[in-house]
Amino acid sequence: MPFKFIKNETRRKDVSQFMSYLIVGGTATVVEWVLFFAFVYSLGWGQNLSFVAAYVISTLVNMLLGRATTFKNASVVNKSGNASRDFFKEAALIYIVAAAGCAVNLVFLDLFTYVMHMGPMLSKIASTGITVIGNYLARKLGIYRETEKPPELPR
Repeated sequence: MPFKFIKNETRRKDVSQFMSYLIVGGTATVVEWVLFFAFVYSLGWGQNLSFVAAYVISTLVNMLLGRATTFKNASVVNKSGNASRDFFKEAALIYIVAAAGCAVNLVFLDLFTYVMHMGPMLSKIASTGITVIGNYLARKLGIYRETEKPPELPR
């Protein structure tokens, strides 16, 4: 198991889960950037429409990859037992968190750029770092509940 240097088993699992979340999030970020580039330069869309479309799609990628890896042993909070209803509830919660994360990201981006006079790219990196932590905690503490065994997949 990775992170053997961490003695507490719960902390080790949390660190391992967070690292998995970073990999999933990094993958979704690459998807967002590639789609943004394609929408702007190949399709000629405006940057705002391209951002929104790419963000919506990359959030779905993040949700599916995160469910398959990072939160595979978790179930959606207040699970109803209806697979379709639970999937749409999970998706709605993920998109609410993503929208809040997008807003927080924009606030910190402007704060770092215009108030603290940081360069735009450094501001983007810093604001993304803050947002990643908030998004992870929202999913871990608000959307999912850990279980010992993986939940049954719908058939």
